[in-house]
Amino acid sequence: MDNQTVPLDSSSNSAEEPLYILSLLNNELMSSSWKLSDEEYSIGRSSKNKIILDDITVSREHALIKFSNKTPQIKDLNSTNGVYINNEIIQEKDLKSGDKIQIGKYLLLLTGVNK
Repeated sequence: MDNQTVPLDSSSNSAEEPLYILSLLNNELMSSSWKLSDEEYSIGRSSKNKIILDDITVSREHALIKFSNKTPQIKDLNSTNGVYINNEIIQEKDLKSGDKIQIGKYLLLLTGVNK
């Protein structure tokens, strides 16, 4: 992973505690994690996204994570290589803690935050 993939930092505008942590699992890549609270997170190669995964296998606007009643949902934004949840290609799906999300060459793990 190059330095264009930047995780959300703790100084983000949201003072809200995170509901989930999205962590990068790829061993050969630098580790990154993003705190997810009750809002929308665009994922893609473009610098306009909240979660930037800078690789040619990722579309500029690849996916969107949003929350409905504190439940995270992911939607494929008509990406070239698709979005896989636990090795199953999806268009839109509710997520739960422990789900593995494949976006391009990136494997991510969603973990719920217990309060």
